[in-house]
Amino acid sequence: MNKSPIKLKVRVREFTLPESTRMNATVIIPTVKGIPGLKYGKHAYYFMDFKSLKGFCFEISHLDIIRPGWNKFKRTVAKHNRPASISRCCSSLYHYGFSLLEQVMLMTVPHTATFIGNGRFIINLWSWFGYVLIDTATKTAEYHILPDRPNDMVLGSQQWFDSQTKSLYAMSYSLNDSIKRIAEPTHPVEFEIFKHKLNSSERETIWRGGLSDYMHDIIVNKTRQYCVACELGMHKDANDNILPSKVLIVDMKNGKHWKLDKFIVAAHACFDPQDPNTVYFSNHNFEFKHSTLWQLIKKGSYAVKFRDPASIYKYELTSDGPHEIGIFTHPDFYRLTNMHAFVHRGCNVIIAMGFPDELFLINADDMTFIKKIFIKDPLSIKHFYSKKKALVGTIAPSPDGEKLFVQTTRSFQVVDINSGDCEYTKDYYFSHICFNHMLATGEE
Repeated sequence: MNKSPIKLKVRVREFTLPESTRMNATVIIPTVKGIPGLKYGKHAYYFMDFKSLKGFCFEISHLDIIRPGWNKFKRTVAKHNRPASISRCCSSLYHYGFSLLEQVMLMTVPHTATFIGNGRFIINLWSWFGYVLIDTATKTAEYHILPDRPNDMVLGSQQWFDSQTKSLYAMSYSLNDSIKRIAEPTHPVEFEIFKHKLNSSERETIWRGGLSDYMHDIIVNKTRQYCVACELGMHKDANDNILPSKVLIVDMKNGKHWKLDKFIVAAHACFDPQDPNTVYFSNHNFEFKHSTLWQLIKKGSYAVKFRDPASIYKYELTSDGPHEIGIFTHPDFYRLTNMHAFVHRGCNVIIAMGFPDELFLINADDMTFIKKIFIKDPLSIKHFYSKKKALVGTIAPSPDGEKLFVQTTRSFQVVDINSGDCEYTKDYYFSHICFNHMLATGEE
C-alpha cells in the first residue's frame, strides 16, 4: 500500500451525545445514505465517542468512492465480454444474476470498520481496489488504493489491526478469476493474505494460493498464532444448490493451514472471549437475488431469499487442525450476518442477528438458546411509515458486555442486554441503509 493516498472531499457534521449515555466505548458505523429521491448516493460514516460524548458523521459521495478503481474494473470485466457501459447497465451479466449497477453497488458499499487508534479508522469496502482512512482529529478522508501488482486484485471486505505491531492483516483476490466463476462456479481463484503498514511499502505474505472470491472476514487470535479468513460465496451448481463457502485457517507459528468447505455461506467468524483457540463460524441461510431497478433506486437494497434456518458452529483449533465441538440453530433463526462472542455478567455469550428485528442471545459454552431481544422502533409514531418494521442492519456489544449498540434502517439505538429496553435513540428518518458491520471498542 505504498501509493500516495487520494484526498477525498468530505462533509463533516458534529453532534453531542447525551450525558445518560456516557461510558467507556467508541462506536464506528459505516452506512449508505440517501440523496433526494434516492435511497443511495452517499457514504456516511459515524464515529461516536461515548466517553467524551462527541460524535462525528463523515459524508462522501459514492461516486468519489467508485472512481479510483473504475478503470481497473472496466479493463478486467471487458476481458470477459462484460462491458462496463450505460447501455449494458441493466443486463444480468454478473454473479447472482446481478446487473452492472448491482455489481458495482455491492463491491463499493462501505462494509466494515477497523479502528487503528487516536481517533482514526479504516472503512473497508465489500470488494473494491482500496479502502478509506478517516481521521477525526484532522477531519479528513483519504483513499488508499492497491498498487498495480497485479492490476486485477481487489481487497476483501475486512482488515484486522494488530495494535502491538501497528500492522494490518488484509485479504485480496483476483477479480479476473472471480469473473470466470460466473460461467464456471468451481473455477479456482487466486487469493492472498498479507500484512502491511500504513504509508509504507513493507508487505509480508501470510498465505497465497488458490481459494475463492468474495473473501469477507479476517481475524487473528490473541496469541497471534491463528489467522482465519472466510468467504461470502453464493455460487450455485447446476441443481440450484449453493456451493459451500470456503474457510481458511492458517497456523502462522507452525506453517500449517486447513480449508473448510462445510458451511453454506461462511461469511463470518469470531474468537471466544476467554479461549484464544476456540472460534465460531456463521452458517448463513440466504442468497442474493437479482433486484429490479426500482428496488435498487428507491430501497437501496437487494432482494434476498432465505434457505431454511441458519446456524453457528463452534470449533477448537489444534496443532492437528480444526475440530467441531458444538452447533447452535433455532427454527426461526433467520439471521443477516452479524454475530459477536463476548462476556456478559461473567458468562460467555454470543449475540446474533435475526430477521427482521430479532436478536438471539446464546450460551457460548454449551451453544444453547438463552432468549430473544426484540428491537422496537420507538420513533414509529412520528413517521407515516409506522406500520413497517425497522430492519436491524448491524449490532455490537459494549466493551463491558452490558449494552448493545444497534443500527436499524431508521435509527441508532443503545439497548440494555439484561432488560431488552432501549435507552437511547438517534433518529435517521429512513435515509440510511446499514447492512454492514458496526465496530464497538473501549480503545481510545
